Amino acid sequence: MGPILILLLLIVLILLSVRAARVKISEEIKHLSDKLLLWLLRVTSQFERELTRDGKSEQRMWRELRLRDLQGLRLRSRQRLKEK
Repeated sequence: MGPILILLLLIVLILLSVRAARVKISEEIKHLSDKLLLWLLRVTSQFERELTRDGKSEQRMWRELRLRDLQGLRLRSRQRLKEK
């Protein structure tokens, strides 16, 4: 495992030397850390364990609604940028 980790670290360091790659990699690292943090919070909390089946379905419905709203905002933002 040690040599593989060192090799991956060297590849990341080489890619970080290129500005465009550095920006992309840093964004990916931030995205990964956000995902890991959310996962940790969900695993360590009692989130949704106390909900009934109806409560879980309602939470799922609201989550889907929020995601649709965010996707709509993203699409409208892209359309506005294309119009400019």
